Amino acid sequence: MKPIKIALCDDQELFIESLSALFSSIEGQVEVIWSARNGEETLEKVAENRPDVLLLDYFFKGNGLDGGETCRLLLEKDPDLGVLMLSVSCEIAVIRQALQNGARGYASKDIGKAELMQGIHTVARGAHFLDQTSMLEVIGFLCSSLQGSGGKLNTGKAPITPREMEVSPLYVKGKSVKEIAEMLFISEDTVESHIKNIRSKTGAASRYEVGEWLKKKDLWVD
Repeated sequence: MKPIKIALCDDQELFIESLSALFSSIEGQVEVIWSARNGEETLEKVAENRPDVLLLDYFFKGNGLDGGETCRLLLEKDPDLGVLMLSVSCEIAVIRQALQNGARGYASKDIGKAELMQGIHTVARGAHFLDQTSMLEVIGFLCSSLQGSGGKLNTGKAPITPREMEVSPLYVKGKSVKEIAEMLFISEDTVESHIKNIRSKTGAASRYEVGEWLKKKDLWVD
């Protein structure tokens, strides 16, 4: 059996190196054919050398394409491309957006070796995959939706989490990602993930709109 051709796209070089080292230790199962550091580079490389499975980071730093938009553009041109999205966040809103953009799989970056290989094989054969962390998030959302709506599924946006409620007012007040990370003792990547989730859940396009949404829902804390 030929090895599965995989490609890696992540803006963190250390993460790419870690995955490459992991896959190099698994002889005959997978072959890393290239890696990319941003969405634009990924679009170019997929067109030149199509992988069986693309491991794609959901959140990129900078002003270019994010992972979700990169996924959507790729699958508009090639609906059969197997995309397994990896992310620091397993919030239901992010998972849902990734699947709506056409990703065949979604997993936390904390995924273990065996489960990651299961995901790659699953996506490569055309099936869908969620790792255990993501699956538990989906199940929890479905259960809370059913319980809160008398058995009828509520498909509205996922609620703001307690941590997102800590990030939101700081973000609205103009604090930088670095400042928020230092104030809450979390990483800058985690802050960026929370901001992405907040904007997705509120439908806001700016700090101001996030603030207006919080005030409308009586969630603003000055």
